[in-house]
Amino acid sequence: MPLIKIELKKGLDKQTLLSLKDTVMEAIICILQLPDDDKNIRLIEHEPDFFQLGSPYEILVEITLFSGRTKETKKELYKTIAENLTSIGIEKEKVFIVLNEQPAINWGLRGGIPADEINLNFKVDI
Repeated sequence: MPLIKIELKKGLDKQTLLSLKDTVMEAIICILQLPDDDKNIRLIEHEPDFFQLGSPYEILVEITLFSGRTKETKKELYKTIAENLTSIGIEKEKVFIVLNEQPAINWGLRGGIPADEINLNFKVDI
């Protein structure tokens, strides 16, 4: 159920962008033990004048998710995303990852039902 947003400057070709999106999503599904079809991801390209990250960062990955994962799970998530991106030619040092954790009560799903009242079909406390 996480919401993933990837932001970067324009300039990469379409196939690299698709691989970037898929590689990040696959790591999140694997490490957070989500169902394969649980994909909520946006890739946003910015004009160079409208996007700036401190050096050496070039790609911002923001993951909004239910709170409850352990520090070990989070560390494994960061590591896996960064390392897997090297397979498509992105240097792991250029990736900035941030988690935005929210209690399940803050999510309205399936027609306006609080997420803490729904069987989500995945575990959060991993």
